Amino acid sequence: MPSSVACLVSLQFDDQYFLASSMDGTVKLYDHRIIQRGAVQTYEGLVNSHTRLQLGVDPSERFFISGGEDCNLRLWNIKSGELLFEDKLTTRSPQPCAGEKLNAKLRRCQNDSLGAWLGSAEGIFYMDWGL
Repeated sequence: MPSSVACLVSLQFDDQYFLASSMDGTVKLYDHRIIQRGAVQTYEGLVNSHTRLQLGVDPSERFFISGGEDCNLRLWNIKSGELLFEDKLTTRSPQPCAGEKLNAKLRRCQNDSLGAWLGSAEGIFYMDWGL
């Protein structure tokens, strides 16, 4: 990574893969088996200069989200690297809330949509995408 590591997330579908973000806004997907070759995928768009921004991964491990220092929330496709969504939601950096509550809510979506709980200094929000 070109800067200090801000967040590491191991993927469950294949425990050889992990997402890493750094303090300069870089986000990459790595494979433990070929780490010396560099990243498998790079994701563009995250704005960060010094904050420990968290990455949130949906239970199907198709997407991940992060809030940026520019107060925008972004959603990427893990496999393709495509930035699928970007919008300013708050006046403070939104952070994805990880853990069992996030996973349980995502599994309960009736219309096959994707959603996530987000927290910032302004409060807690639920975001629902019709993907």
